[in-house]
Amino acid sequence: MSNLEERRRQPLGRIVLWFFVIGTGIAGLGFGYKLHEFFWALQRQEGFEFAGIHLITYGLVAAGFLALLAHCFLGGHFSDIEAPKHDLLEREMRHDHAEFD
Repeated sequence: MSNLEERRRQPLGRIVLWFFVIGTGIAGLGFGYKLHEFFWALQRQEGFEFAGIHLITYGLVAAGFLALLAHCFLGGHFSDIEAPKHDLLEREMRHDHAEFD
């Protein structure tokens, strides 16, 4: 049995898990409501003049991060997430041996 399964079976772990699930759901609903209000206000001409450039900037930045994530996912960078850690530790050990030997 894994550590995660043991935690899920504990009553306190379940309470904490449900607390975070419900909290995340409420926060998501609040964020969705604020987006709805924002886009409703943006339909008027004054709203777009006020926040249009900011929305375009944030959208381009978010699209760039999404493209980078897709590139990494399709390139197989997430297939073995432990490998970079081991490579770094091995390089550090070789560097230390070269420096102190």
